[in-house]
Order: sequence, then C-alpha cells, then structure tokens
Amino acid sequence: MKIILKLFFILILAEFPIGALFAQQDILSANCNATGNGGTVSWSIGLVDYSAWSSTTGTVTEGVQQPYEFFIISGLEEFESSTECTVFPNPTTGKIILKFLNHNLKNLSSCIFDLEGARLREIAVDSEEISIPMDDLKPATYFLVILENDRPVKTYKIIKK
Repeated sequence: MKIILKLFFILILAEFPIGALFAQQDILSANCNATGNGGTVSWSIGLVDYSAWSSTTGTVTEGVQQPYEFFIISGLEEFESSTECTVFPNPTTGKIILKFLNHNLKNLSSCIFDLEGARLREIAVDSEEISIPMDDLKPATYFLVILENDRPVKTYKIIKK
C-alpha cells in the first residue's frame, strides 16, 4: 500500500512541470512593445485576465491581458437645439455641476439614467448652474440627459468613482 501511495505522489509531482509549460498561451488579436525614456510597455489585445495596482502616484494594470469592451448605446435620438451646457467634474466622487452657457432655460429638464436605462432621478432646470448630488449612487457609469420639451438634446456620460 505504501508503494502505491509513493508512486501516486511521484506521478502527481511529475505532472506539475508539464502543466506549467502550457500556462498563459492564447492567440492574440494584436500586440506591441513600446520603449521610451520613461520605460517599456508591452500590450496585447485578446485575453481577459489582468490585475490592477493603484497608488498615489498612478495605476499599473498588469497580467496576461487588458480587456477591451464595446458599448453601443442605441434607442436615444438627440434633436437639434441651441442649448449649450457643460458638466463637471467628471469623473466625480460626490456631485456634478451642470452649467448652462447660453442662458436659454425654457422648457429644460434633466434626468440621470444607469447603464440599463433605468431613470434614477429627474432634475428640474431652474437656474444657470445646478448642483446634482450623486453621493447616494454606487460607483458606476451613468448618463445625464438634458431634455427640451421632453425630447433629449444632450447626453453626457458621467463616471461616479
């Protein structure tokens, strides 16, 4: 019985190096190595396993590959309007400021939507500068839609950290 157990463990230990030879192999869509005064960067497109490390001086994302995603937003047609506005800060941690530049506030309103299209809140447009609190929203991507006569005229992608 002891001999069979020893043979079993030897076979298991002998298998580990063979399995390690095939780690992290895949066909890539694209790849490149770039070198400059600040260092070297290697990148590739096609795999989906990575880790991100952040500090006060920056962020490094390392691993087999960085993921790439395509977001197609459909079903929201914007209409012509003379409404001019800016949204800041973006990305935000607490609130965003919606500032209108052309002072034409007639029949304007705004809404915040999540990525699934759920309307989270409606904001009345009654002054040239509006503070929109986002403290209660979880970190994610949202859409701020400016409406004129209940028709969308401007859409902003807002990132909440």
